[in-house]
Amino acid sequence: MQGEMIHLLEEIKQYAQEIINIVQQRQGVAEELCSSVSALPGFIDVMSESIPPVLYDRYKEFFDRLKQFCSQCEKAEVLNSNQEMLLSSLELFVECLEELEETYRSREKKCSCCNRNVVYEPLPEYYDNMKRALGITYDFIGETINREEYLCPVCGASDRDRMVVSYLKKMNLQKAPEAFRVLQFAPAKGIERWIQAHCAQVKYDSTDLFMENVSFSSDIQDMYMVQEETYDVIICSHVLEHVKDDRKALKEMKRILKKDGKIIFLVPVNLNASCIDEEWGLSEIENWRRFGQGDHCRCYSKAGLIERLEEQFFVHCLDVNFFGEEVFAQDGLVDTSTLYILTKDEKVELNMEEISRIDDTLCQNGPLVSVIMSCYNHESFVAEAIESVINQSYKNIEFLVADDGSADNSAEIMKKYSSFFEKELYYKENIGGRFQTLKELTRGKYVALINSDDVWEKDKLALQVAYMEKHEDCGACFTWCFYTDFELRPIEDNIFIQANRNRYEWMKFFWKKGNALCNPSGLLRREVSLKPTVWGSMCWQLPDFFKWVDVVQSHSLYIVPKVMTKMRRYSAGDVENVSACSTENLVRHSVEEGCNWLGVIREMDADFFRMAFKEYMVNPMADTEEEIKCEKYFLLLNHHNIFVQNSAFCYLAEIYEHVKECFYVKYQYTQIEIKKDMVEKGFGHSFQIIMASRMKR
Repeated sequence: MQGEMIHLLEEIKQYAQEIINIVQQRQGVAEELCSSVSALPGFIDVMSESIPPVLYDRYKEFFDRLKQFCSQCEKAEVLNSNQEMLLSSLELFVECLEELEETYRSREKKCSCCNRNVVYEPLPEYYDNMKRALGITYDFIGETINREEYLCPVCGASDRDRMVVSYLKKMNLQKAPEAFRVLQFAPAKGIERWIQAHCAQVKYDSTDLFMENVSFSSDIQDMYMVQEETYDVIICSHVLEHVKDDRKALKEMKRILKKDGKIIFLVPVNLNASCIDEEWGLSEIENWRRFGQGDHCRCYSKAGLIERLEEQFFVHCLDVNFFGEEVFAQDGLVDTSTLYILTKDEKVELNMEEISRIDDTLCQNGPLVSVIMSCYNHESFVAEAIESVINQSYKNIEFLVADDGSADNSAEIMKKYSSFFEKELYYKENIGGRFQTLKELTRGKYVALINSDDVWEKDKLALQVAYMEKHEDCGACFTWCFYTDFELRPIEDNIFIQANRNRYEWMKFFWKKGNALCNPSGLLRREVSLKPTVWGSMCWQLPDFFKWVDVVQSHSLYIVPKVMTKMRRYSAGDVENVSACSTENLVRHSVEEGCNWLGVIREMDADFFRMAFKEYMVNPMADTEEEIKCEKYFLLLNHHNIFVQNSAFCYLAEIYEHVKECFYVKYQYTQIEIKKDMVEKGFGHSFQIIMASRMKR
């Protein structure tokens, strides 16, 4: 984001400087400057929409006057008689742009909650306005509050929210074990969204007595509905200053916290206070006067807070020495900021990462795993991909590779590793992948695919084989995966960070959201890998996706909730891989969905269909063959992809004679509705838009 913003300011500055140069050198007459000067307000408007208001507002009055003046210069006589004024104004404008650029560079930070480059906004003026209105001169120096860099303009996270997320990152919540339980009181959305996006294996709950859209409603002072020792982590930020009995609330949190659990705790602390000031039941005005906010009933001193917390917990006070100066700078935290971690015992480990237990016996003596890799023009990456396979902790591997007619040095690099290959094939002609040929040569109990620009973590296969050996119903085991750039730097895309689901939930997910399983992260049983895929065999973008759609109808799937696969995604000049988000790839994606979902839904077993799509069925009680066919038609018709919608009409043409009575009797769906849907759905809807656009011309 910084690069884009600086580029914008540089472009506008250069444009203004060119006008200055013309005026100073007296090149051309005033008429020739009119169009250039009158275009400047447009640039200023773009800037006003792009630059954060906290920075732009300082210059707004001058910029507005400059816009007004430049607009008047559309007339040559006005410009001709005001060239000195134009020159001085533009010189000042350039100075402002340079100052803006410097300020932006110094103020831009990366928000830990949304991972966006932003300029934080100050504390809302509401608080100071209320105190002035009430004549309050409350002497409050907050321990953890940055009045100048308080709020993220993108996700709304406050400085304290960012500190909580930075703690969760540092303590590896992303790597916590499955079903690790987290509860957040009065949930801050920035924290909530980060957990849901990055920690899919975590069982996250939220609660509050008054807020909507929480997991359950509760009073922190009496959580009777929650069993003892339920949660691994509790997040309680700026809550206890609102409740009548904070000791009772702390006792309840201790009750529902696991023995080795942690409470992430924050309250407003006044560094000027010598003791805790508290009283319940005062007026809103008196609360403002005593505690600094109308809905607070106490104000904590630092010593008083720690003393109260230590009545029930061991208290860890985490400050800049724990987080590091860089984290404090990026999160916009003041030097005194402190996060309190409460535990039942001093020896509780703060790190939340699950320790992977690798079975050395299995690694040495486990069943044969066939790894296949097809390469095309990946001389920069193929060695790294190969080494990530041969360095696996799991050792019983046969490695089969092919070079698909690379025009670069890929084949020569691959041949350096020949001693590690069970089979190696080198082709002169490129046909777009040799995976099927390699797959048919495999002998292993399990088959794994790796692209020649991907990388595996060393314990990937060990963890997957261990799971598959214990779960015979599992047809394919995946891992979490990061998309990365050329240099294996993660790209902010969490599509492959998914929670585990049952077969029906996965089918519903595939239908609604598409693919979220990374093919090069997978380990498949050989019989599953070799089974022909009826739907998706003609796909370029979605062959893997429709493989999983097929597999999940007969086998369970499992994802190891750890990032064990790194998958490059790039598009630069003429170099692009199939994962790149290009227009051509997106078009193919949509077309392939339309063609293949028709076949999948048409052939799907009726019982599986009902279990997977019950919530989407017009009549959830549909049972007869005719009714299920009608339901399949309606499902296709209401997909978000117009190509899938259009396939519904192809399906209708196949089944209509057999189900037209059922349509009429059970669904009151007549030819009138069909003809209407043909116009309003699928290509009919798109055609209407095109024709309407042409009519306007």
